[in-house]
Amino acid sequence: MAIHLNISRLDRLVMVVIIGDATADDVRALAHQFAEADMVPYRKIIDITAGTLAMDDAELAAITAFLRERPVATARGPLAFVVDPARARVAEKFAELTAGERPVKVFQSLHAARRWLDECAAVRLRG
Repeated sequence: MAIHLNISRLDRLVMVVIIGDATADDVRALAHQFAEADMVPYRKIIDITAGTLAMDDAELAAITAFLRERPVATARGPLAFVVDPARARVAEKFAELTAGERPVKVFQSLHAARRWLDECAAVRLRG
């Protein structure tokens, strides 16, 4: 499994591309990396069209609890998943579990995900 990151501090945007199977440990390590690099409030795209989030419901619940336990000084930035519809279950479940904590949505196209994140940024700037 490989996780590729592209961070734009100017745009406050993180692009994550997962190739292969990402485990709960991989996702936990990614969350640590976001926190340590002060990227929690950034907008994020997680593209798993070339991979999968290989977690069962218990591991997903543990990841969600882990993220809630981490102290956060600022609001979490919006999160867009880009998925292959045949492998979208974990991303959809994660979005469902965390919907009240930040804007989160699942897309089948990178273009649609970017457009939605841009709209989220525009709302934050006006608000």
